[in-house]
Amino acid sequence: MNPDMFACEPGFRKSEHPTNSLEEEADWRKSAHIQFSASRISIAFWRDIAEHERQLSAPVLEDCYIIEVLLRNTIVDCFRNGKRITKGTGGFGGTQIAGPGEEIRCNFKRPVEAVHVFVPRATLVATYEELQQCKCPADYHLSDPGFAPDTVMGKLGCTLLDATSLRSPFSGLYCESLGMAILARAMEFQNRFLDDGLRQGLAPWRLKRTIEYIEDNLGEQISLTDLAQRAGLSRMHFAAQFKLATGLSPHAYLTEKRLGAAKSLLAEGRLPIAQIAYAVGFHTQAHFTTVFRQATGLTPKRWREQASGATR
Repeated sequence: MNPDMFACEPGFRKSEHPTNSLEEEADWRKSAHIQFSASRISIAFWRDIAEHERQLSAPVLEDCYIIEVLLRNTIVDCFRNGKRITKGTGGFGGTQIAGPGEEIRCNFKRPVEAVHVFVPRATLVATYEELQQCKCPADYHLSDPGFAPDTVMGKLGCTLLDATSLRSPFSGLYCESLGMAILARAMEFQNRFLDDGLRQGLAPWRLKRTIEYIEDNLGEQISLTDLAQRAGLSRMHFAAQFKLATGLSPHAYLTEKRLGAAKSLLAEGRLPIAQIAYAVGFHTQAHFTTVFRQATGLTPKRWREQASGATR
């Protein structure tokens, strides 16, 4: 693989070989110069050699998926619709999938190289129906691995980049076939994750990211939709699989985490109870008191007094 064969120009640039279908992006995931059709995917290569931290925002595509495959290790925090979905990840083959209408923003902290595959929703539906020989469900979508490393994806991306050096009338077809192979791998993720979920609850990487999201945003208002999007699943499927994995509903787990944090703050004895209530995500002190008493049998004030007495 030789990324130096590319020379950056504004927008996208066709490769030097006219039969190739890979284009280089001057700006991350910018697709203005790619001609989409309902039946074909488009492919691009992106490279950024900057060493400093920088924040990049992708265009929102209303009827298209973007599959990003990392070709080298990096560090990236990724946000979907303003909510963080990954923190400090980015190994070789790391894959992130942006769905139609999703706003993706990433903070990269090291140099990065990636292949982007733009997949129209109609292409995904047609591929599903050809493989499954049945109508594609209306809610079928590609789940987002959130830059989880995948060696197969990484090798496909590198092979796709290498294919740009081919001088053959068939090189364009070759690149498009590799792009379809990346789509097939993404669809395989979806099937495998669903199968794993039906057997044992959330896949470990989904559960880990959900818990990280809860811990990082404990003082914010967290909805079931937020958690489901974090895991890349529908709300109802996520709720069922989360309970299988943890033994608690998402709401019960979130409440338990908030009460645990509240107990730590109460035991420290520095903050007023009202401030603690807001710090751990409750709307009002009254609501906090009600939930705390239901869980412990004591009001926050009485619990603090007992904790203080035990410490002395």
